[in-house]
Amino acid sequence: MSTHLIPQSGHESRSEKTRTQLIEAAIEVIGAVGYEGASTRILARTANTALSAIPYHFGGKRELYLAAAQVIADYADSRFAEAVSVLEVGGSVEPSLRFEGALVKLLHIMLEDAEPASWTPFVARCCYDNDEAFALIFDQAIAPLIEALVCAVGGFSSPSLNDEAVRLRISSIVTAIISFRFLRGITLRSMDWEQFQIGCIGQVEAMVRELCRGDFVTVRFSQ
Repeated sequence: MSTHLIPQSGHESRSEKTRTQLIEAAIEVIGAVGYEGASTRILARTANTALSAIPYHFGGKRELYLAAAQVIADYADSRFAEAVSVLEVGGSVEPSLRFEGALVKLLHIMLEDAEPASWTPFVARCCYDNDEAFALIFDQAIAPLIEALVCAVGGFSSPSLNDEAVRLRISSIVTAIISFRFLRGITLRSMDWEQFQIGCIGQVEAMVRELCRGDFVTVRFSQ
């Protein structure tokens, strides 16, 4: 039996457009002035919607804030899954090399700039405040990535490293790689680079690989 998608009505289409506009406005405004500074009036004006649209579609500012974080969490989860998939490659690839490849993939994801520019300050504020919006993003996107990396390192790290030491090292590596997106100005100015071009990215990638092959996670690479 064939199935057919039921087309959206004009009302449903407009409603979805309004929700999208409000979420985009929340990301832009909260990223710029913070949650407390983002009044519902400013959010509605930025979204070019009526003030009543916020309680109608979301219930309130908090729910809109979390809906915006959910959009980013869903996207980040799908992108970070690309890095995790490198860990799951079978065949004769050694676990240590899969680990290295996963971190290099994460680095390239961070340097792509594939997402709207407004997302970076929004996530940066959430992270700085360490609030429930960031908890949502962390639990759904970042934590699974870290857990997969920690599990992967368990297959080749030194027995002298306990679980907490491994987790701290992995968390530090992931934080450093993510910082190339959120704190890139430090690296660009330090290296006198205008932007991350191919040659620059190659140098950063080489550094990440060197870190993986060093004593930081005490890996045992086959010679």
